[in-house]
Amino acid sequence: MATKYDDIIKLRGGKAAYDIAEEKQGEWISFIPNEQFNSVLRTVIKSVRCNDIDFHKSFWINGTYGTGKSHAVAVISHLLGDDVEDIRKWVDYEYKGKKFESIRDSIYKLRESKRLLTVKVYGLGAMTHPGDVALVLQKAVTETLRKHKIEIVVPTDYENYIEQIRQNPEIWNHLIDTHTALSSVVSDCEQLVENLKTGDLGIFHRVTDTLREARLDIRLNNDNIKNWLIEVQDRLAELGTYNGLLIVWDEFTDVMADAIGIPVLKQLQEVAQKFMNMENNSYMFLISHPSAFNGMDAEQMKQTDGRYHRMKYNMESVSAFKIMSRKFEIIDEERHRQMRELFYSMNPQLLDIFTATSNDQQSTRDDLFNLYPLHPGTANLATHYATVVGSSSRSVFEFLGQNDSIREFLDSEDRFLNRDTITADYLWDYVLKVFQDDVTNYGAVTERYNSYKLQVANEGDAYFAVFKGILLLNAFNNISGENNNGLVTPSEDNIHALFAGTRYDGKIDTVLQWFNEQGIIQRAPGGLYSVQFSALPSGEIEEKKTEMRNVQYRYTDQVLNFSEAASTAFEKKMMQKVIRPYEFKFFSDHQNEAVLRSQIKNSRKDTKTSALFFALLMARNNTELGVLRSFAEKCAEDEDDKDLKNIVFLVFDEVLTDAKYEQFIEYQANYACASSHGFIDQQNVHREHAVSMVKEWMDSVQRGNAIAYINGVEKQPISVKHLSSIVNGVIAPIIYPYGPDACELLRQKAPSTFWRQQNSKEIVRTFIFATSKEELTTITAQMRPVQYLVQECLDDNMEWKNDIPENDPFKVVYDKVQNIIKYADKSLPFNFDEKFSVLQKPPYGLYGSFAPMAMMAFALKPWANKIFDMQGKPRDKNALIDDIVYLFKVWDDKKSNSKLNFKFQTPEEGKLCKDLISLFKLNSKDNTYSDVSSLKDARYAITAEFLGKKGYPLWSVKYASEEAFSSLPVIMKVNDAERKLIDNIVTICMERDLRNPALVKETIDLISELRIEMKNILNVDAAFSDGFKNYLMQLDYINIQENDVDEVKHFIEQNLQSTVGYWTEEEVEKKALQWKSSKALQQPVDPQTPPAPPTSLVGEEYPPTTYVPPVNLDIIAEKRKQAKSHIASITTLDDAIALLNKLCDEAGEWLLDKINS
Repeated sequence: MATKYDDIIKLRGGKAAYDIAEEKQGEWISFIPNEQFNSVLRTVIKSVRCNDIDFHKSFWINGTYGTGKSHAVAVISHLLGDDVEDIRKWVDYEYKGKKFESIRDSIYKLRESKRLLTVKVYGLGAMTHPGDVALVLQKAVTETLRKHKIEIVVPTDYENYIEQIRQNPEIWNHLIDTHTALSSVVSDCEQLVENLKTGDLGIFHRVTDTLREARLDIRLNNDNIKNWLIEVQDRLAELGTYNGLLIVWDEFTDVMADAIGIPVLKQLQEVAQKFMNMENNSYMFLISHPSAFNGMDAEQMKQTDGRYHRMKYNMESVSAFKIMSRKFEIIDEERHRQMRELFYSMNPQLLDIFTATSNDQQSTRDDLFNLYPLHPGTANLATHYATVVGSSSRSVFEFLGQNDSIREFLDSEDRFLNRDTITADYLWDYVLKVFQDDVTNYGAVTERYNSYKLQVANEGDAYFAVFKGILLLNAFNNISGENNNGLVTPSEDNIHALFAGTRYDGKIDTVLQWFNEQGIIQRAPGGLYSVQFSALPSGEIEEKKTEMRNVQYRYTDQVLNFSEAASTAFEKKMMQKVIRPYEFKFFSDHQNEAVLRSQIKNSRKDTKTSALFFALLMARNNTELGVLRSFAEKCAEDEDDKDLKNIVFLVFDEVLTDAKYEQFIEYQANYACASSHGFIDQQNVHREHAVSMVKEWMDSVQRGNAIAYINGVEKQPISVKHLSSIVNGVIAPIIYPYGPDACELLRQKAPSTFWRQQNSKEIVRTFIFATSKEELTTITAQMRPVQYLVQECLDDNMEWKNDIPENDPFKVVYDKVQNIIKYADKSLPFNFDEKFSVLQKPPYGLYGSFAPMAMMAFALKPWANKIFDMQGKPRDKNALIDDIVYLFKVWDDKKSNSKLNFKFQTPEEGKLCKDLISLFKLNSKDNTYSDVSSLKDARYAITAEFLGKKGYPLWSVKYASEEAFSSLPVIMKVNDAERKLIDNIVTICMERDLRNPALVKETIDLISELRIEMKNILNVDAAFSDGFKNYLMQLDYINIQENDVDEVKHFIEQNLQSTVGYWTEEEVEKKALQWKSSKALQQPVDPQTPPAPPTSLVGEEYPPTTYVPPVNLDIIAEKRKQAKSHIASITTLDDAIALLNKLCDEAGEWLLDKINS
């Protein structure tokens, strides 16, 4: 009968590591494949199969010590290189299941056409220079060929010998003289070279034997090694047994860690690149630790990835359990089965915990069964040690196989009697030396162990064992990174799992409480018992704590705002389903109500008016909570302070508590001190603990209640976990009763994606052009719920129903838009952003989304072609679509833009536009500018096109003589009414912004009265030229003759920048005067006397010797203005007669003629 575990189980011997270089016959078949190995094997098979040029490259596998990567590569080399019959038994056994049928068949299929000769290279060897790479590879290949009794000599071998002989003739002459193998066939090195040139195999062997005897190596040049390897490959293929080489270089980490590592890699890159050619069947297979890549820069990594399949090889728990179970030889299977079934029947949760991450849970369960009495928690930590930590000795397997403590356990009757298991404290004792040697990674846990081991050990075995187990979890957790599967986090659950089913199981909670109270390992947020090395001065920490209580974290909202944790929890957990845009900020009591009010109002001002704003009021303790509730109620009911209106004051019941506040201060003080001393790890840990505290508080908040205060509405407690639905269904409709989300039917039917903020041109287009509801069912599925927005208010023809529900949001917004336009001053520019911005605010709250854009589109639909851009072009439906989309973009960006400036055309302006089009035939197809659709268009078409063709300004026809109309069948003469109409049209065309309704009306009336006469006038081209000539000639003081008219017109054309349609009478008169002045300067004069002034510009005749300079036109204009002002100031007839008499006495002939006429 068994009295100890050793009677049931024996420990097997065996090496801790697999050595490819010293591999024994048949040793490889002990390998147990797993899915990770299968993935590597599939990659190798696909590459060697050589039917994918992008996949045809060499291999580089990396993993920590003890993961089994060398053994795995050894297996692959046998699968690719042994006789098929020698691998069949292993393949058929390990891949016998149906699920492995594909990989089994792919192995055999590949071996039908491919077989590779494995060449083994190990570590750095004797390499001291990058140039040694060729020799290493050459020696490895030649030794492998010799071992397999394959005789191959390739051209490069002869060339290499010949090159060496020529470079070192003295050495070779000496070898010939001292070795009969050479001296018997050649007399000197020249003859030896000649014989080698002929490819004499016999002489080649004599040279090789001589070198071997002399213990000399003739290395290949690195530039030649790749060609030599290909020649060997090709010669192998000719011999028929092998297709190529598989060069396996184990412990390549040693090469990369050496100074020559990168240069050696560069040489191998060239070999690997040569192997990539599709005609080649040779491969490099490098095996290394992940640290091999540490010295490589990005470019080198890129080159490596281009030439190698880089594969990571971790120790999987599944395979590790299986491998470790092979260390136990079960000699009493029945007794072992009974004991393990009893253990796991009493602790079934352990199988679930430690097989959760397995791809084959049943197989993993079997392995854990076979590992009994090794506790599954210990087995998990042991595999984690191998995967993440590792050591050059792969000592994790020696933990079972070569560990005196394990042997003592198995040989102990007491352990067997108590049904003890091998717990984590055994593993701690075994790896402690490794941890102590690595202060950088494990100094925190070893320092904690050394500081408290005596105190803890005095409390008893349970305390000491749990202490060691927690330290192990911390050691692995602190460095595990991506390999942490959650089972090495030092959490209460994982600590319990480590000792479940052991004699310590019932004491765990008591032990943990004692650790926390004694400060040996304190409980952190989330139930973590974290250990971090600390060398921070306690006095400095206390100073920081005081500072933080008084400054950085004086108020509760500062605790909430120090990280994103609180904000993220509110957004992601409490408000994740809210459909309307919202903003929020945390607030707390600042012991000054005015300051708190100001903070809240300023935060609200920074929020878009279409977004809900939540003032989140949270308290440290119940006293502060009472203050915040009173404050929120007072603010919500304050009707005088308009800035507080529509703010949602949300007061949460769950408080932080003073105790947790102090713990938070402790973490932050440690964080600040660690930062100042450069202790990055401690800095991160303390900050994470502080963040976790806030997260835990927010989790508690979510499980509790809150009170919402809004605009004096009766307050009601709400469940925070239902906050999203309450915001959507209650809070938002209170503030935005006419927003689309106030439509309950739409809210119930539309998914959350429907409400997402996005500017949709398609939804606007649909509502601008749609003439039936049926069209709303054809839009994209994401937009389709919009039909529920109009279900109650529009009929099938998209017309208003008679029984629209009161305050229907769609109808209310429509009516608001119509009223805004109706009561706008039509004489001023109309900016969409400015006029419609009220629709962003409560009670509407429109923003860039499907429903609000549909509402705006339908409301502006009647105004297509009735709104005009600032150039006078009407905005048709397509243009209006762009305007609406841009309006919402402006709202989203909160930046106004002049592109949204428009104007309205009055009915009178529209009538005048039509009359002018008809009068001047502006829409004729012959016109270049024929798309006349507004009054501004008409004005431009008249001045630029119509008058441009005529060649004269419109006012010219006022001065046309009766003879100018001789071509008409009736006698025509321009009368005063027609002149008035012409003057009106000229004024309308010249004004930049027409703001004269009376002028417009008068012009319409005159056109109606004189339409026929004006059409006749405008049709006669001669009326324009004749009128222009008459205008110039009636300027008496300039005295233009008929034969001067063309010259004057040409002068005006050259000196007026505007086109002829924009010439004014005043400008023409001024330019004509300038022409006259220029003519006076051009008249020939006697060189002895100055030129006489033109008589028409001088009041009386001057003596011949008098010189009159050219007239300054600006001075004349100013004098004329003054004269008119003087005339206007005359109030009596006597004064006027006196002035005229004075002019008669002093004026010249032309003025007297004026008075007499």
